[in-house]
Amino acid sequence: MSEKLWNKHYILVLMVNVLTSFSFYMVATILSKYLVGIGVTLTMAGFIVGLFSLTSLCCRPFSGIMADRLRNTTLLKWSNILMCVGLLGFTVTTSIPLLIVFRIINGVGFALSGTCQITLASHYIPKNKMGEGIGYIGLGMVLGSAVAPGFGLAIADAFGMKLTFFLSAMLTVAAFVILCFFHEEKQEPKALRFRLGDIIAVKALPFTLVAGSYSFVNGIIASYLVLYADELGVKGVSVYFTVCAVVLFIVRPFSGKLMDRRGIRITVFPGLVLTAVGMFMLGQSRTLPLILITGVLRSLGQGAAQPALQAGCINEVGLDKSGVATSTYYLGGDICQGIGPMIGGMVVEAIAGINGYTALFNICGGLLLCALVFFAFVTRKKRVV
Repeated sequence: MSEKLWNKHYILVLMVNVLTSFSFYMVATILSKYLVGIGVTLTMAGFIVGLFSLTSLCCRPFSGIMADRLRNTTLLKWSNILMCVGLLGFTVTTSIPLLIVFRIINGVGFALSGTCQITLASHYIPKNKMGEGIGYIGLGMVLGSAVAPGFGLAIADAFGMKLTFFLSAMLTVAAFVILCFFHEEKQEPKALRFRLGDIIAVKALPFTLVAGSYSFVNGIIASYLVLYADELGVKGVSVYFTVCAVVLFIVRPFSGKLMDRRGIRITVFPGLVLTAVGMFMLGQSRTLPLILITGVLRSLGQGAAQPALQAGCINEVGLDKSGVATSTYYLGGDICQGIGPMIGGMVVEAIAGINGYTALFNICGGLLLCALVFFAFVTRKKRVV
C-alpha cells in the first residue's frame, strides 16, 4: 500500500464515488414527479420511491461480508451494472410491476456500491491517514447532494425526464470504465460459512450508535424542516440545505486530518456539542437567518464527527474486516434515519403548532447529548482509536 494518501488508486475510487453520487441525486428529486406523471398513483409512487431505502436496508449486512470475502473491484463493477440496469428500466416501461423490479435492482446496486467503495478505498489509504481519507470519500455524496439535483431538474425541464434517467445511467457506465483500470486483487478463498460477527461488527457498534444519532437528526430535518418553515411563514428555507452542503464540504477533510493527529475524541466531542446546540437553537428560531445559522452549527458538528466515527469503525475492527465495519456503520444510519421521521410524526401530531416542532428539535438535541455521554464512557480508556 502506498504511504501517500493521494495515490492513483485512491483518486480513482474518489472519481467512482463522485460519479455514483451524482447518478443517485440527479434522479432523486424527480422520481416521484415522474411516476405520477406517467399515471402512477401518489401512494404507489411513494411506495416505489421508498423501496430504495428498504432494499438498501435489507442488503446492507450482506454487502459487508461480500466486500470482505470477494474482490471489491469485481463487486463494484457489478454494482454499477445493477444501478445502470435499474435506471435504464425507467426509460423503457410504465408497467408498475416492472418499475418496482427496476427500483429494487437499482437499490441493490447502490447498497453494494456504498460499502464496497469505502472498503476498496481503505486498502489504499495509509493507516495513519484513515480519518482524512474517509473524510474525502464522503465529499462525493456532499457534492452530489448539493449540485446534482439542480442538474437533474434542469435536464428534465429542458429535455424530459427520461433523458435524465438515461444520463444518470451513463454516469454509472463511466464509473464502470474507471474500475477497469484496477488490477483484480488476489484473495485467498474463504469458507462459505459465516457467523453473526461476519455480518455485524460488534466492535463497531459504539461508533455506529453515536453516528446513528446524526442519521436520526438528518431524517428529522429532511422530513420536517420545510413544514416547520411553513408553520412559521418563513420563505426560501430550501437554501438551508445548500448552506449545509457547503459547510460539510469545507469541514470534512480538516476533521479527518485532526482525528488522525489527535485521536477520535478531539473531533467527536465538539461535533456532538455543536450539533446539539444547533438543534436546540432551531426550535427557537423564527427567521430564515437564524435557521441558516443553526444549519451551519449542525453541519460543523456533523462534518467534524461523522468521518471520524466511520474511520473509527474500520480502525477498531481491522482492515481485513473493513467491509463488515462499513456495512455496520451504514446499517445503523439506515435504521436511525428511518426511525427519525416516524417518531417525529408522533411528536408533531401530539403537540400542536410550533411547540410540536420545538419539542421535536429539542429531543434531537437531547439525543445528541446522550450520545456524547455514551461515547465518553466507551472511549474513556483510549485517546486514539
